[in-house]
Amino acid sequence: MGFVGKPLPRFEDDVILRGKARYVDDIDLPGMLYAGFVRSPYAHAKVLKVDLSDAAGHPGVVAVFGPGDGFNFAPGGKVRYQGEAVAMVVARDRYVLYDALEKAAVDYEPLPAVVDVYEALKPGAPLVDESLGSNVVYENIYIGGDVEKAFREADVVVEGRFSIQRLVPSAMETRGVVASYDGETLTVWSSTQVPFDIRKEVAKALGLPLAKVRVIQPHVGGAFGSKLLVYPEELWVARAAYVLRAPVKWVATRTEDFRATTHGRGLTLEYRACAKRDGEILAVEGTIYEDAGAYYWGEGLADTAARMLPGPYDIRHGRVKVIAVLTNKTPLSAYRGAGRPEATLFIERIVDHIADELGIDRVEIRRRNLVRQLPYTNVFGITYDTGDYPATFERGLERLGYHQLRRWAEEEARRGRILGVGLSVYVEITTFGYETAILRAEEDGSFTLYTALTPHGQGLATALAQVVADELEVSPEVVKVYWGDTAYISDGIGTMGSRSITAGGSAAILAARKLKAELAKAAEKLLGCKPEYSGGKFRCGDKEISIGDVVKAVYRGEAEAQLTVEAIYHAEPTFPFGVHVAVVELDPETGFVKPLLYRSYDDVGVVVNPLLAAGQVMGGALQGIAQALYEEVIYDSDGNLVTSNLAFYYVPTAVEAPRFEVYFAERPHPSKHPTGTKGIGEAATIASTPAVVAAVEDAMRKIKPGVRISKTPVSPEDVWRMLR
Repeated sequence: MGFVGKPLPRFEDDVILRGKARYVDDIDLPGMLYAGFVRSPYAHAKVLKVDLSDAAGHPGVVAVFGPGDGFNFAPGGKVRYQGEAVAMVVARDRYVLYDALEKAAVDYEPLPAVVDVYEALKPGAPLVDESLGSNVVYENIYIGGDVEKAFREADVVVEGRFSIQRLVPSAMETRGVVASYDGETLTVWSSTQVPFDIRKEVAKALGLPLAKVRVIQPHVGGAFGSKLLVYPEELWVARAAYVLRAPVKWVATRTEDFRATTHGRGLTLEYRACAKRDGEILAVEGTIYEDAGAYYWGEGLADTAARMLPGPYDIRHGRVKVIAVLTNKTPLSAYRGAGRPEATLFIERIVDHIADELGIDRVEIRRRNLVRQLPYTNVFGITYDTGDYPATFERGLERLGYHQLRRWAEEEARRGRILGVGLSVYVEITTFGYETAILRAEEDGSFTLYTALTPHGQGLATALAQVVADELEVSPEVVKVYWGDTAYISDGIGTMGSRSITAGGSAAILAARKLKAELAKAAEKLLGCKPEYSGGKFRCGDKEISIGDVVKAVYRGEAEAQLTVEAIYHAEPTFPFGVHVAVVELDPETGFVKPLLYRSYDDVGVVVNPLLAAGQVMGGALQGIAQALYEEVIYDSDGNLVTSNLAFYYVPTAVEAPRFEVYFAERPHPSKHPTGTKGIGEAATIASTPAVVAAVEDAMRKIKPGVRISKTPVSPEDVWRMLR
């Protein structure tokens, strides 16, 4: 039917646009109670005493829970970051709750806080976790080739440091959870990406069989990786509901969310790289420092950044050390891209640095170093699957009008406007693990798909309907997709890592193939001969029967077939590639940078729905632009979160957005998965920050040649100072 590749509007939008979508805070159960947490005002302190008697006696308070009540508040008797919970209050309404929280009395013994990675590494620094003996919580090293030989043979060596700030994922909907126990089943609703993980952890924490725990992911107002952990609040609210035998709700305030939901990025690279005089990059080495925060929850972020550091370039020698360091900050974890944006920003800055040292055009040095033959195993052992990087690069430059944009910037300079044009090239790794799909044929000829994916704004129900419809050769309108409920489907991983359509869509295709095979058996009995299937019909000779009529016959008992099938798909990584270009305008008097234009050209394999894919590019690019120019988590020296809500943390709006032009490769290189897709959810976040940083640097060099940007964000203050 050819629905894959068509820009169908999202089926999900009707309920959202009409205000009928049900988010966690919309869940209103009879007898609902409201939970809140007493949170530490200190970044580092011993908890000497928690007195909840006044809070417990406040009218309308149902229960209070503190250390020793089985809730594991403030492990080890101390708090490690501002906003860490030390107690819980449950009340009959929110107004009573917040009044009661103020009556909780906690005695703290403040301890020295450490908020800088380099300070945390010094001898005698305050220890976040005394049991470790230092603030280093994880170390690893990745080595390939002969780094020493490469540096001996090099004609030029560059070195430097690039720092990436912490970011708050800032989902439109803060975290929240509702739990209810009816004596038989504990049901949990959570604004999450991982309902299956929550189910397992709640069952384990309460000693319940999995069969007695149901987790529902309702509509989720964004997540960007910040909701792929099982947070303590989800376990605590579930336990409260179980103990009190009443429904309990907790929804974070914005400030609470900023303090208690994981942050992203927060990596620094100290690097050395070397090249031949003709621009061939020989080796890269360095150390990546991860500001892990108070607990090491972001396992693998710095490792991913290290292993993907070579990017799409044929660099044969490398050595990168990874050091994760505890600080008295909110724990670090995944944020859209989770290690790949950092790797791309690092390598693109390094390549630009080498180009400048050698006096080679930045486009030309990329052209000379791109991987030329795929599959290709990079120096740290990751194998890129399919593609033609040089050809895609050249087509991207042409389609994006890169050279024309540079000429335009030169023309505008003569009129007094200072424009900068920046380019980035990326390869990223997507998809992992398994995914599950259940497909059922309904009596009326429609189909119900249950997926373990956990969409939170991507439009996956529409895309899944498209791939199933094409496999069954029916209309997507007759495919209904359900997600986010552990009662529908037993297990899965969820939506993260740009894996959803590749892993979950492939599972759905396998389920559709199984269903066709089952229905073919029934069709053979009904037709009296072995049929072929096409166009939604089983045919043999001059006989034919539609798939819908076969299903009806099975329901009537005229033939036998399994009408509900399940498929599990195990996915290997795949690797999108692309070229992105940004144009900015600089005001030298204020240092203010305005993004004007953003163009992207991506080879992401098969594009299931160009409309959805373009939306992912635009949203992802704006987040990358925000990292380049606006957003930054700031703590003071005592570990107080200064940027504690949206009044102080600058998330861009539509006003700050540039004009977007989104293109996909005309001759894509499909992955080896049934969908042929490679993933698009994070590509623009990965590519956009280095493109914008390069554009800002290009603009600044029209005023001050040779200036080099070595951190993000590039704030107006930074620009103003660097120009002077």
